[in-house]
Amino acid sequence: MDALIRSLRNVWLGHALLAGACVWALHVHATYRVPLGSLALLLPWLGVVTTGASVLMLIVSLLPGEGDGPLARAFARLDRRSVGLAVVLVPLAGLASAYPSATCLRLGFLGLGLAMGAASLGSIARGLIVRGGGIATEGLRWLQRVVLVAIGGFLFWTIVVFVNGAWDTSMPVEHDSQVLAVVPAVVDAGFGELAFHTRVDLRSWRSPDRRERLVLASRETRHIWVGEPVRVRQHAGRLHIPWVSAVTLDEVRHSRQVLAVSPTAFHAMKRLVALLLERRQWDEALAVARRFVATYPDDIGGIEHVAGLLGIAGRYTDEIELIEPVVARKPEYRPLCMLGFALDRSGDHHGAIPVLEQATRLAPHDFLAWHYLGEANQAIERYEAAIAAYEAELKVRPRNREVRRRVQVFRAYLAARDARTAVTR
Repeated sequence: MDALIRSLRNVWLGHALLAGACVWALHVHATYRVPLGSLALLLPWLGVVTTGASVLMLIVSLLPGEGDGPLARAFARLDRRSVGLAVVLVPLAGLASAYPSATCLRLGFLGLGLAMGAASLGSIARGLIVRGGGIATEGLRWLQRVVLVAIGGFLFWTIVVFVNGAWDTSMPVEHDSQVLAVVPAVVDAGFGELAFHTRVDLRSWRSPDRRERLVLASRETRHIWVGEPVRVRQHAGRLHIPWVSAVTLDEVRHSRQVLAVSPTAFHAMKRLVALLLERRQWDEALAVARRFVATYPDDIGGIEHVAGLLGIAGRYTDEIELIEPVVARKPEYRPLCMLGFALDRSGDHHGAIPVLEQATRLAPHDFLAWHYLGEANQAIERYEAAIAAYEAELKVRPRNREVRRRVQVFRAYLAARDARTAVTR
């Protein structure tokens, strides 16, 4: 009995190792994804192959020629009488398991039934194999070798994919694509639904008529749908095998699709402007920004947001174009600061000064307009006015060392200039 238990333990331990290796392989293929083509269709059957390999290992241990094995000797002791007894005990054990109130008794009867059933099937299978002769025996052994070689080949390819992706230092390249199909599945390697596997078919970035099949990463499965425009991040690979690290929503095309259906969609327009500016597509970004201002002229906050994005991108002239109508309609503090800053940065320092002075009158206790006003005066060398603006800023935030340094530098400069002028006279 101890030998029988050890043999069964070795078989199922081997199955657990195979299953663990296959789950790891799926994780690798979902992380360092090499387009597999039709081979991706075989991945959901990985659990069946793994379970089949373990069953074959169990059967081969019963084959003639393996009689020295403890499992084969144990099944050889089961004669017809014991098999008949097992056939009777199986339904009795299953029936008895429904009556005891204690959970441990029910599980005990159920386990007895399953054990006797397995013993019966094993003994019958061995008898059939022995009577089948050497051809069946050799065929099963060859089938076991083929299955193990197939699994070994898959695991070897997985190691290649892992090395190719994990040690890759190349810069990624992004391609436009579209989701054509999403196929969720579960790889059951004998331990339940532990390995979730979702395959996605994408329009090929190499040829529009082709498809690229990839395994989705777990973080992507909830955000992928059929027809979705996506960006595929591809790497060259350490072993020069191109692989994909991410499949993400192409928000630019998605926002365009939203606007095609609903031309006045508020968030889609704002988001599209930001994304186009990130991609440095200036002309289209400004065109969408103009549409936004024309559609929502009363949304001061939204216009400020879009104009601010243009300012961050250094497009000060475009920022002025958007924010000037807002200031003309409703000259509030924040739009005035944005306009004055944009005018100053665009080179119109004289135009920025009256705008910023108006802002300081609206909110004299806010430092931002004072700071911009000091910089505008500094740019045209009006140092007295710059000092006055910076000193007003210091009243609001007295710990600003940079502003205090500027005041000291300009005062020293003015003192030196006055001294030179006095000497000249």
